[in-house]
Amino acid sequence: MLDKRALYRLPWSMNDNPIAWLEVTDLCNLHCEGCYRQHLSGHKPLDVIRQEVLFFKKWRNPDNVSIAGGEPLLHPNILEVVSFIASNGMKPVILTNARALTPELLQELKRAGCAGFTIHIDSHQDRPGWEGKDEAALNELRSQYAEMIARCGGMYAIFNATVYPATLAEVPAVVRWGQANVDKVQGLVFITYRIGTTENTLALDSANREVDLSRLSYVTERFDERFVTSPQLAHIIKEALPAYAPCAYLGGTILHDSYKWLVAVVIGTRRKALGSIGKKAMEVAQAGHHLLRGTYVAYLSTARIGPAIFLLSPFDSGVRRAARAWLQELLRRPASLFDRPYLQSIAIIQAPDLLPDGRADMCDSCPDMTIYEGKLINSCRMDEYRLFGGFVRALPKEEPLQQARS
Repeated sequence: MLDKRALYRLPWSMNDNPIAWLEVTDLCNLHCEGCYRQHLSGHKPLDVIRQEVLFFKKWRNPDNVSIAGGEPLLHPNILEVVSFIASNGMKPVILTNARALTPELLQELKRAGCAGFTIHIDSHQDRPGWEGKDEAALNELRSQYAEMIARCGGMYAIFNATVYPATLAEVPAVVRWGQANVDKVQGLVFITYRIGTTENTLALDSANREVDLSRLSYVTERFDERFVTSPQLAHIIKEALPAYAPCAYLGGTILHDSYKWLVAVVIGTRRKALGSIGKKAMEVAQAGHHLLRGTYVAYLSTARIGPAIFLLSPFDSGVRRAARAWLQELLRRPASLFDRPYLQSIAIIQAPDLLPDGRADMCDSCPDMTIYEGKLINSCRMDEYRLFGGFVRALPKEEPLQQARS
């Protein structure tokens, strides 16, 4: 059972957030079910991208810039984008489906200053050659990219997947794969599937005019299954990996008991998961990074931390438990002294929830805010701005329209 009192509330805010979400294109070479970006404008010009990077630097104070899309590797100036971000003292992280990633491009991106990749792979993509594969089978593809990045060296690899009601039971296979490759995989991210429906919902724009919700890619006529929640996901991960324990969170903007970002950092060797850091270690990491570097942190520069992590044992009960497990392993098998400990983050993101009264429970202090017409907005809802001029209000159809407009 999750308890917010046992977790560290991440200190991120709109103007002091470790992540900047830079969208360089809305074109893509793959279709992912539930994708919230439509092909409306194509590649963003390089001069506009540079302006947005400087806007983020001034108003967002990020440690890293997530280069997103669409598929960012399709942008003809992707190397210049990466180089410009790095030259401004921020870590360029590319969010990609990796179809366009080759060893040659990887080397060029590394030379340009790329810090790492978040690679989206799941079973609800129309990925050529992998149709019909479940999450366990897709671990083969994940391994191919993890090994490619590890061979190149100097960059981290994080893998994310959308979790649907039908694939919840397949999450343990991905978690176990991640732990078996802890030396190559620095993080896993699981995003709960959400989609709006038109069957029982109408929507009004900022001028109280009814709009056609079906124009949005993340809206369908009906959805009869129950969405997966962060606590459900945490429970199933814990069953597959007993060493897993969340340490930090971001709540919702409306519901006091929602977990929008739920973060764990597992300590383990290539042989065994030892435990997870606790809330105090995460607080030290966030406050220390801000004190020394001036920014909060979302991505580790390296996961190969070694026994130094156990120096936090006096302050953090989770690290103490992991240290005891490591010492027990040493006594049982002295050769394990050479099994260097690694850190691997496991994050759960619960996408926006539409409440019965039509309001949306968003991520408090949203880490994935992007720029639209000179202001920061939630990236997952930017198409509402692009199509309707602003966020729309979704309302139950049984509510009289005249009352809804008042």
